[in-house]
Amino acid sequence: MSAVETDNEDTLSILVATDNHLGYMERDPVRGLDSFSAFSEILQLAQLHKADMVLLGGDLFHDNRP
Repeated sequence: MSAVETDNEDTLSILVATDNHLGYMERDPVRGLDSFSAFSEILQLAQLHKADMVLLGGDLFHDNRP
């Protein structure tokens, strides 16, 4: 991940992630947690890099029903 380090308080830091598809293959015994693990990693990277905001584009969930 490329990050620009700045101490400028006027700068807004945004981490962008797209098409997470949470729940994809959730019934698969091997890959069932892949989408949730990837999303967790996105949030950890946002904390590590002190992102002011996480912008999620595209599909957050794989299915459009609960």
